[in-house]
Amino acid sequence: MRDLVLLAALVSVFPLILRAPAIGILTWIWITLMSPQREVYGFLAGFQLNFYFAALTAIAWLFSREKKIAPMNAVTAVLVIFGVWVSITTYYALHRSFSYILWDRTMKTFILALAVMTIANTKGRIQAVVWVTVLSLAYFGIKGGGFTLLTGGRHHVFGPENTMIEDNNSLGLALVMILPLINYLRETSEKYWIRMCLVLAMGLTIVAVIGTYSRGALSALAVMGLFYAIKSRAGLIPLVLGAMVVVALPSLVPASWFDRMSTIHTYDQDDSFEGRVSAWRTSFNIAEARITGGGFSSVNLGDVALAYHSPGSLTIGRAAHSIYFEVLGDHGFIGLALFLMLLAAAWYNTATTLSFAKGKPELDWAVKLARMMQVSIIGFVTGGALLSMAYYDGFLIIVALTAALLLLVKKPLTQDALGRTVPIWRRPVDQDMRALAKPSGAH
Repeated sequence: MRDLVLLAALVSVFPLILRAPAIGILTWIWITLMSPQREVYGFLAGFQLNFYFAALTAIAWLFSREKKIAPMNAVTAVLVIFGVWVSITTYYALHRSFSYILWDRTMKTFILALAVMTIANTKGRIQAVVWVTVLSLAYFGIKGGGFTLLTGGRHHVFGPENTMIEDNNSLGLALVMILPLINYLRETSEKYWIRMCLVLAMGLTIVAVIGTYSRGALSALAVMGLFYAIKSRAGLIPLVLGAMVVVALPSLVPASWFDRMSTIHTYDQDDSFEGRVSAWRTSFNIAEARITGGGFSSVNLGDVALAYHSPGSLTIGRAAHSIYFEVLGDHGFIGLALFLMLLAAAWYNTATTLSFAKGKPELDWAVKLARMMQVSIIGFVTGGALLSMAYYDGFLIIVALTAALLLLVKKPLTQDALGRTVPIWRRPVDQDMRALAKPSGAH
């Protein structure tokens, strides 16, 4: 029955994509983040839907009046350069056939991010991308939160099989990252019942994060919550929900959960943490020896670990368990620099959006979204320090959204009354500078 429902939904969206490529992008995001085919058990189980919907969207886009080239932005430039560099590092990878599989997946994600930047050129489209992103991941938060409550937290919460968030730690970080966007939708939704549903989704998602037993996700949640509290002077509901969950923890989870979380304070005596440090040393050794790094996930391979062994590093293959050392080992110091530049570009986009939109009531929604994306970025870069999720499509979609939002907010400064693009030398530079000089502030 699930297969038939999914098939009917997919078939019904086909003509809509041909009519409006933007719907194809939204469908592509949904399939990428949620992997609905992993939630069925019949003929569609494990079916690779992404390729077909991406191809259909590309065809519809080709024959539409939509812009064909991604708009120029700091994120656009860095993402393209990063894509070129990881292609070079894959060609020179220690195990090219192994790295190619991950290169292929990552490049598809980069293309999706560029497509989001190009197609999300109105408020309605940006809102649609946020909604689809939230619903695709909050599904696992609601499902995982319910599972934790029903089982008393005796079992770990995992993501869908054969996806980037299958592991409990990866799922935990993805849910942490999506919480601020749920809050954004709660703040901007007009209907009371929608706001209440989103409050419930937030509460269950926090419970699901706890149910993953992920220390990294819990630490990211705590840091993100602190940043939110400092950054925002309004919207206390997320903090109240978090406090309620903390108070209720003894009745939500067993003693084994507290035993595992208590090791956060003794991380230097934890075998799991020592294994991470060993993987980081191996990643550094690879980058130090090869300007192009070892190629995607090379540190996972046993022969690579032995070839680049040093005291305290790996003797067997193991994941890097850090977005920073993951990129370092995969693509060398140049790759890491580009990755950090991508994070910086995303932050710059949100900070500049706050500067441009501050004091403009019609752009209050943009201020709220930029601020919540900043909170998401904080959660990702904090939790990602202990997890291998550098190329996670959910985060790259948020990065793309930071560019789309800034481009939309700046549109009045870059277009004339007829909507035509104004050459940069004819734009009101003084107005640009005044907007940039304004402090972002906080509500």
